[in-house]
Amino acid sequence: MSVTIKDIARELGVSVSTVSYALNGGPRPVRDDVRDRVLATATALDYRPNHLARTLITGRSFTIGVVPTELTTNLTKSPYFTGCLDGIVNAAEVLGQDVLLYTRFDQTSPVAFVNALLDGRADGLLFLAPAVDSPALELLAGKIPIAIASGKEVPDLPSFTCDNRHGVHQAIAHLVGLGHTRIGTLHGKLHLVDGIERLKAFRAAMAEFGGDLREEWIAGGDFHPQGGFDAGHQMLSKSPRPTAIFCANDEMAAGLVQAAYALGLAVPEDISIVGFDDAPTASMMHPSLTTVRQPLEELGAAAMHALIAQINGDAGAPHIQFETELIIRKSTTSPKEDP
Repeated sequence: MSVTIKDIARELGVSVSTVSYALNGGPRPVRDDVRDRVLATATALDYRPNHLARTLITGRSFTIGVVPTELTTNLTKSPYFTGCLDGIVNAAEVLGQDVLLYTRFDQTSPVAFVNALLDGRADGLLFLAPAVDSPALELLAGKIPIAIASGKEVPDLPSFTCDNRHGVHQAIAHLVGLGHTRIGTLHGKLHLVDGIERLKAFRAAMAEFGGDLREEWIAGGDFHPQGGFDAGHQMLSKSPRPTAIFCANDEMAAGLVQAAYALGLAVPEDISIVGFDDAPTASMMHPSLTTVRQPLEELGAAAMHALIAQINGDAGAPHIQFETELIIRKSTTSPKEDP
């Protein structure tokens, strides 16, 4: 027969509520020496908490729902997603939370989707890169604690982003410093904040540095390797072509490298390439990828901590922007004199 908190209380001669508060960290404080005795006795008796009973007592599931931007077959292969999720899961472990990944999406029925998120399985929701036009955040407002990673700022909701403007500026300044003026870009999905901001920042940086900005050197790659290959192949097949291309993420940059090779072009001798994210594969590509690093694990962890604080009654809603860092590797060099 399994050990219960009543058994621990009987063993120590304390109340059941005291044992419950000690094991669950509240809601009422317990003296340190009493808590230590409770935990030691629970270990000695091989006590294992009943999750359902804990939920009934506290009214909490101690589970956080993670809602990615969209469900695709490549979701778990995305460096952005896995980087953020690593930070989220690690923070959840420290905070004593489970993580639930929502994988059922009904894009044709926002109300049904929202109802699924409010079914009681999660104490709060952490949205990863929500679409700027998604009605979910507005429909959920005030009904459940929410934090946002890489999304638009919403009043009274904590949100965490990287400094896209500065990151793109770093990339373009690097290329201009090498002597490039004919610079193109592969942008991401324009219903996502990162896609919108990085394209806007590219245009602003090109205007600042006085580069040769041509619309035919601006193409969408959907933040995906195949998109980078297809858009890059088309761009590099034209004449004149850019001597350098900034990609709004490393996955598109990887596809672009393959497109250049397919056309018989050398990287970086014929075309310099810069990515964004500093995915784990960036340093292992051939050539290794010059890219803009954003601290995805730190971003995910910060969002998790802010969400738990909100669940625990902290009314603060921080909007934190993380700094970026340009990582220079082998995929960029000075342009040829007559490209």
